Amino acid sequence: MLSDAARALRETFSAPYRRVMWLSLGLTLLVLALLGAGLQWSLAALPEFGIGWIDTVVAIAARFLAVIVLIPLVHPAVSLVAGLFLENVAARTEETAYPSDPPGSDQPFWQSLVIALRFTAVLIAVNILVLPFYLIPIVNIFLFWVVNGYLLGREYFELVALRHMDPAAATAFRRKHRGRVFAAGVAVAFFATVPVLNLFAPLFGTILMVHTYKKIANPEGFA
Repeated sequence: MLSDAARALRETFSAPYRRVMWLSLGLTLLVLALLGAGLQWSLAALPEFGIGWIDTVVAIAARFLAVIVLIPLVHPAVSLVAGLFLENVAARTEETAYPSDPPGSDQPFWQSLVIALRFTAVLIAVNILVLPFYLIPIVNIFLFWVVNGYLLGREYFELVALRHMDPAAATAFRRKHRGRVFAAGVAVAFFATVPVLNLFAPLFGTILMVHTYKKIANPEGFA
């Protein structure tokens, strides 16, 4: 798995993916700017109590909570935008790295959009639920890796598997190899904790899952 992760890291920033990488990055920064503007508007709309020290405490607490809430939303925002391009990334990886294998089938755009929205909603909901635990030093990092490792492994692996089999088969295939899928998902979650690099985590995750899927589906070819 480590060799696959190193390979995926190299390929993430290679020439075949740069157009998608920059387009995804630009749209992600736009979404994050809109989220930040929305939070600022919400803070400005807070009522004042007319008592100086209370208004100051409320303003400081509100801004602190806004930052705490915005941080877990960075990865879902990145995933939402990148989700529109991941079929293209998976197809390009399969074509470049496994040219002799039968090509996968791209999912329709609207289906990809629905999947991206659903996954983003799940990421937001789960990370908000565990938000109180993210305030605990050290525990927060390992919890993020475990929770998001599972979610990211599941989503990206099934995205790749659906290019080659129906949804029921893809789910069964992922469950059968849940250990390897989870390990790869943790690698993506680790990547997502590195500042700046986290903006490219979905691209890295998709490329990594293509290599993971190929090794699981055809172990003889990598013996």
